[in-house]
Amino acid sequence: MHMMFPVNHVPVTKRIVALSFVLAFVFCCSCKKGDTGPAGTANVLYSDWFTATPWAQTTVFGTKNFDYTKTAPGITQNVIDSGVVLVFGKLSGYSPSIWPTGQVSQLPILLTYVQGATQTDTWSAYTTLGNLRINFVNNTNLYGNISTAHSFRYIIVPGAVKTGRRMDLRSMSYEEVCAYLNIPR
Repeated sequence: MHMMFPVNHVPVTKRIVALSFVLAFVFCCSCKKGDTGPAGTANVLYSDWFTATPWAQTTVFGTKNFDYTKTAPGITQNVIDSGVVLVFGKLSGYSPSIWPTGQVSQLPILLTYVQGATQTDTWSAYTTLGNLRINFVNNTNLYGNISTAHSFRYIIVPGAVKTGRRMDLRSMSYEEVCAYLNIPR
């Protein structure tokens, strides 16, 4: 969009205001990767930490799947199409030798450990309109139920929110995401 003002027909104050808008737009759009993000982003939504219970168990091709679905009205079609939903887990139901106490990581999380045989636990998150589904699978069907000590939290960044590093949010740690988006931990 080009704004053309004939110099002789626009008062000086209007030219200064127009120039100020242009400079503000250029300054705003000139952020590059690594720049500090906004002090706070009003359209970013986030949940409190929650425990997932009850888990629904299904078996797919001989493998037990445990699923928990949480209603999340902030997951709109716009978010699905052009936003980002980040899901973090505190897997406090594990021994600290497998998952350190207080550790928070973004899903998907794959844990490999030895308990009898080598075990691989996979924690994943899936979004649908208005819902978040957390899925757990163990490669040897070791579990009959899931600990209620595990907790989760989601952060929704709508497509209209310009973070400047939206694509990098998935590679950032929990602490970095919270600091960047000004979200309380």
